[in-house]
Amino acid sequence: MHQSYRYAILYFSIFGFLLLLSGAVLFISKLGISYESISLFYLGSPEQFSQPKSTLGLLETALPHLGAMGLFIFVTGHFLLFSPKKEKVKAIVPAILMFVAALIDIGSGFLIAQGITTFIWMKIIAFLTLQLTGIYLLFTIFSSSINGLKKYAKK
Repeated sequence: MHQSYRYAILYFSIFGFLLLLSGAVLFISKLGISYESISLFYLGSPEQFSQPKSTLGLLETALPHLGAMGLFIFVTGHFLLFSPKKEKVKAIVPAILMFVAALIDIGSGFLIAQGITTFIWMKIIAFLTLQLTGIYLLFTIFSSSINGLKKYAKK
């Protein structure tokens, strides 16, 4: 592989870390990370004069997230192809898990808004899974790129 690709992958992984970090900050600041705060966000509260989320409002948020998260996960998985074989094998399950977690994270809001509050826990678990697997996969491609650049520098 040409070394310019390794630099591109390296920069992608850095931006990916920043994307995950900013997504986590926004999620926690807007929804919170507790059962009560997520319930309040989706179901509203007459005491706090907050309205429940509408299906249309959730759809307006979900559609761009489906495209962006799907593309991010696909590209991250694609860059794993440039990792050593043992790294690829260890990353297959986390890559699939990341897709599933993203779908559950996005879809659970609709079910919570319909009153199926069990999905509040699913949303929290999916969010944490998405963040942790994303960090793991980005670290894998980051370290593979660094190691490839070191090998190239020795030649």
